[in-house]
Amino acid sequence: ILADCYVRRDRVAVIAFRSKSAEILLHPTRSLQRAKRSLAELPGGGGTPLTAAIETTLALADQVKRTGGVPLAVFLTDGRANITRDGTPDKAKALSETESAAKALRASGIKSLVIDLSDRPEGAAKTLAAALDALYLPLPHAEANTISNHVGAAMKSAGRSS
Repeated sequence: ILADCYVRRDRVAVIAFRSKSAEILLHPTRSLQRAKRSLAELPGGGGTPLTAAIETTLALADQVKRTGGVPLAVFLTDGRANITRDGTPDKAKALSETESAAKALRASGIKSLVIDLSDRPEGAAKTLAAALDALYLPLPHAEANTISNHVGAAMKSAGRSS
């Protein structure tokens, strides 16, 4: 995906979400090396503050739109939200907040792709994709070329040419 973004001269940003919050690890850049490094250093495990991730994505995507860019959000997640907007563990509330945040991102017109990182996809990421009106790809069954092709198609759908 990153190599294709480099060829197209796309800008890539990386947002990590774990524990209690989401954090922009890499602001939009065309640097393939910086993007690779950010992805390699991506922390994993712990709680899943998916609402914070979606809201941070929406804010960053709005900045990209204001500068004339056409954002595409790619979520790498199992979709199991369990941390609320205020950082407390509460699965039911976190799921409700995540659904609302996903609908707001969808309403903004930002195209999304959800890549399910679950060992055995069980539906949470698929539910997230539905709320975002996003394409859903379960990683254990998707090859790099398949994912790259879907990202390219989503970029075209978002208004970007490849």
